[in-house]
Amino acid sequence: MATTKSHKSPLSGEFISEENTDEALTTVDKAAEKIVLRKLDWHILPLITLIYTLAFLDRANIGNGRLYGLEKDLGLKGNQFQTAVSVFFATYVACEVPSTIFLKKLRPARFISGIAILWGIIATFTGLVQNYESLLACRLLLGLAEGPLFPCLIIYLTFFYTRKELAVRFGYVVLGGALSGAIGGLLAYAIGYLDGRHGFRAWRWLLLIEGPPSVAIGGFGWFFLADSPESAWYLSLAQRELLVIRGRRDQHEASSPSANALHRSDILAAIKDWKIWAFSVLNFLADIQIFTYAYFLPTIIKAINPAWSTVYVQALTVPCYVWSAIAYFAVAYTSDKLQHRAVFGILACLVSVIGHIMLIAGNNVAAQYVGCFFIASGIYIVSGIAVVWMPSNLPRYGKRSTAVGMQLMIGTSAGIPAPYLYPIGDTPRYIMGHSVTIGLLALCAVINGVLWWSMVDTNKKRAAGKEDWKISGLTEEEIVGMGDSSPRYIYAI
Repeated sequence: MATTKSHKSPLSGEFISEENTDEALTTVDKAAEKIVLRKLDWHILPLITLIYTLAFLDRANIGNGRLYGLEKDLGLKGNQFQTAVSVFFATYVACEVPSTIFLKKLRPARFISGIAILWGIIATFTGLVQNYESLLACRLLLGLAEGPLFPCLIIYLTFFYTRKELAVRFGYVVLGGALSGAIGGLLAYAIGYLDGRHGFRAWRWLLLIEGPPSVAIGGFGWFFLADSPESAWYLSLAQRELLVIRGRRDQHEASSPSANALHRSDILAAIKDWKIWAFSVLNFLADIQIFTYAYFLPTIIKAINPAWSTVYVQALTVPCYVWSAIAYFAVAYTSDKLQHRAVFGILACLVSVIGHIMLIAGNNVAAQYVGCFFIASGIYIVSGIAVVWMPSNLPRYGKRSTAVGMQLMIGTSAGIPAPYLYPIGDTPRYIMGHSVTIGLLALCAVINGVLWWSMVDTNKKRAAGKEDWKISGLTEEEIVGMGDSSPRYIYAI
């Protein structure tokens, strides 16, 4: 007599037959799915965007503070400012992999909100430092608190959204980085008028004012964010079941209890996968540009026309960041619609290269400022597309979380050498910094192309049955458990 396999629903506790589940995959109410997606968007995206905006603001405001006398007041000499910027990433990168691997065990919503409270406190007290040594200590602690945020947000989004929806949703995190640049410039412009009030220089006011909002938003997120689809308080039981079905429909290999658990074999599989190392190197090269832009855009714009006042320079950084957000969202939307990633990453590299060439070669003030916009056009796309592309092709949680941690740990370690690419002695053209960045972006384009070709080639082989030997003699459960190594798995490109 034939038997029907069944599994227990993680929400209702009822046993559901595989036949019924498979039928549900093809009969999902599209209208109901849109309602659920809208609820997710409203309850997740605004808050995580704001959290990341504040994180980037608290991290990068030292660049704005430099123009308001931070170096002089603290007695910084030589490359000590660059070291203060760079040392942040020493602790930042150290905690990225462990935090992503153990995120589920740490209660994601509470962990993300808790570190926001912590870095807000540290950022605020940085405004009271009196010397180089205390500045270094605060930057090290700030990196330790902020380090887990970005990779954990990426993993957090994969809990709720399908891989066809990730680029646009991740765009809101990217928007946080761009908004922080725009908001940072506006705040620096306004706070510049507080210089000397109550005996505090403007750079101290900048840090003291920008830190507390992180504490407040972290406290709110502690109670508002859900840890997973199963615990989403703002969804009904039926809507939470729908999320589970959506995940199964998106990637069958991610639907089993084993795929959603943490296994040592998955961690090792991530370490052995050359594609993950390629994505990690790609992010390192792309992040050099992001960090130099974030920390030195005011300095670069000031060099274009030294006659511009500090306050005016701060204001000129705002349109660049606004444009970078617009460019990323346009590309992310198109990428999700076309379900293609690689070509956009390559094109973004080329556009940014044009901007750096304009800054090196231009003697015209307007042309050089326009060059800043060309750089901004691709700055978040190169890295952002890669960060979405890789985890969307890793259905097993253990491998995905390890891979994201590796990718972002190696990527954000770019913040260590990046500050030294634009020494003050290279003003006004900063030829070394722009030239090195051009070379790194060219390598980014090549790596994008290699990954694209590899995944297309693998998909063709699997479609032709050339990898079916891998599943000979295996049960259906074992085949599903292979994740992206299964001959049935098709890579998103």
